[in-house]
Amino acid sequence: MALSNFLLVGALILWTTVSVSVHLLRLLNVWGFIAGVSCSTIFYCLILCTVTAYTKTSLGDPGYVGETVLGRKQQRCSKCGNGKPERAHHCSICNRCVLKMDHHCPWVDNCVGFRNYKFFMLFLCYASAASILGMVILATVVDARDELALSSWEKSIVANMVFLGIGVLFSGCMCLSHIGYVCNNQTTLEVMKKVSPSTYDQGIIENLRSVLGDSAFCWFIPCVWGVTRYDGMSWDGPVEVANSSV
Repeated sequence: MALSNFLLVGALILWTTVSVSVHLLRLLNVWGFIAGVSCSTIFYCLILCTVTAYTKTSLGDPGYVGETVLGRKQQRCSKCGNGKPERAHHCSICNRCVLKMDHHCPWVDNCVGFRNYKFFMLFLCYASAASILGMVILATVVDARDELALSSWEKSIVANMVFLGIGVLFSGCMCLSHIGYVCNNQTTLEVMKKVSPSTYDQGIIENLRSVLGDSAFCWFIPCVWGVTRYDGMSWDGPVEVANSSV
């Protein structure tokens, strides 16, 4: 099931790329060379970032807890026997504990946790942005038609726009939800368990840094993690701040 979902996501990304690419020449005629090339470049960059972020999420370490890991407020997991730091959860599918586990995602065939949550977030953001831009490109092509009635190929474009719209609705809603979680320093599991949003809140900027990286310059780079001030085990603040109060 997980492999089929993995292949389905890959097929959807490929289909989106092809369905837009076949109409780029017509887009150049409508918008002009510079605007058309610029829009096309942005679209392919978004697709590249989507694929990169998806690969990092699927193949990367979500933050598996090792046998000798030590952290504050640590317990012993009753299922795997390893240390279980604060905010870690045992995944029944992976059969391992994951630091700051958000959820196990069948679409990426991996857990989403402390070390790959950034890439999962960027995957949702870039996939939504690429789908929206694809819809704009296809709508521009259809709107520039000479005849009032839609030809067969124009009807296929409209069908592609509908599918892209469904994709935007799905990925966009998830993206907005997780943006809210990140800003409050929450996970999906904590929201489901009704953990107070103020429990781990360090302020919006610090919350973003704990997921996207220390520097804002690397926040939107889908191949760089950049989180060095948090270890996934202590959540009283950045590591150097937490250590200074011991």
